[in-house]
Amino acid sequence: MIEDKTDGYLDEVKIFANRVGKADQLQRVLDYLANYGQSETRCLLYKDFAPKSFRFVMERRADDGGFVYWFNGGLVFHGNHDGYGSGAAPTLCVCVNPTDGWAIHT
Repeated sequence: MIEDKTDGYLDEVKIFANRVGKADQLQRVLDYLANYGQSETRCLLYKDFAPKSFRFVMERRADDGGFVYWFNGGLVFHGNHDGYGSGAAPTLCVCVNPTDGWAIHT
């Protein structure tokens, strides 16, 4: 499950993704995060400093039924603006292969 903590930013990015023909690709990575660990986890999604990108916190179910911190990462939008994940600004994230769209970084 994803808890949207972006204050409307997720909706803005979905509109952008649709406009550039990458809505399906964005939805696939969001679904991956939403279903990671199945019902035993939740993903808290926040706006990131990088354009069209997010940071996230994964929590897992605790023995008392609540959730506790597990790990965190980024759902980063790569493309021409950052050398397709070369590590350049503004994302400052590196991809093993050139990436045009969203990638999960942990």
